[in-house]
Amino acid sequence: MESRARLRGILAGDRAVRASSLFDPMSARIADELGIEVGLMGGSVASLAVLGAPDLMVLTLTELAEQTRRVARAGRLCVLVDADHGYGNALNVMRTVEELAAAGASGISIEDTLLPRAFGATSEAQLLPVEEGLGKMKAAVRARGDSGMALFARSSAHSIGTIDDAIRRFRAYEHSGVDALFIPGLKKREDLDAIAAAVKLPIIAAGVGEKAADAQYLASCGARIYSTGHEPFAAAVQAMYETMKAIRDGTPGKQLKGIASAELMAKLTRSADYEAFTRDYLGG
Repeated sequence: MESRARLRGILAGDRAVRASSLFDPMSARIADELGIEVGLMGGSVASLAVLGAPDLMVLTLTELAEQTRRVARAGRLCVLVDADHGYGNALNVMRTVEELAAAGASGISIEDTLLPRAFGATSEAQLLPVEEGLGKMKAAVRARGDSGMALFARSSAHSIGTIDDAIRRFRAYEHSGVDALFIPGLKKREDLDAIAAAVKLPIIAAGVGEKAADAQYLASCGARIYSTGHEPFAAAVQAMYETMKAIRDGTPGKQLKGIASAELMAKLTRSADYEAFTRDYLGG
């Protein structure tokens, strides 16, 4: 409840807070140690971390909820979770909201993209009718109850269709009772300018392009949280790859590069706490 209250404070404020991508407990612990206020666990990195599979909706709700639980308990920062399409229709959305609230998410996004891809569909993403999308948002609000978890209405209409369609959808969704509007893949300032001028709710901008990634500008448009992508996961993969490759090639352990110190590992795993628990409760 504390992290959910802090998230609501951010949404009600006047800053644009940069979120860091999270994917497991250690990434959440690192973000917490660095004083990062908001973490974002995208559906794509959740699928990569749990399954080693691309973002093709093969991850299940149960797996997402369990990964959320592991991430949310690792630190004090606000954890936002990409709940994709809610894993089905509006009734499935209600179950998704309940599960992620119980798992400890501070906020989640529900999108109006047609997922998973239908048989015979083209490679182009498709959107649900706005009426169906609105039904999902209303169902999410009903299912949230008094949990305090924030809800974000997400739409990629500005990139899949037109900016006018995006505005139409966000205007409909902001009357459903959600707490913010989530715009993924925001590359152009003019898109944000147009949407911001048409809506009143706070905005969360994800995948922000270089030309728009200015905190002062984003704040002036009503954006309260933004992210630039999932770089930490890609960086972690590259580091593991290079280390394992060096080990395969016979590099001695002391010559391996980029290895966390014993002090940093102890801090991030909170080993001092566990040593105290051992003394207090195991008679050590």
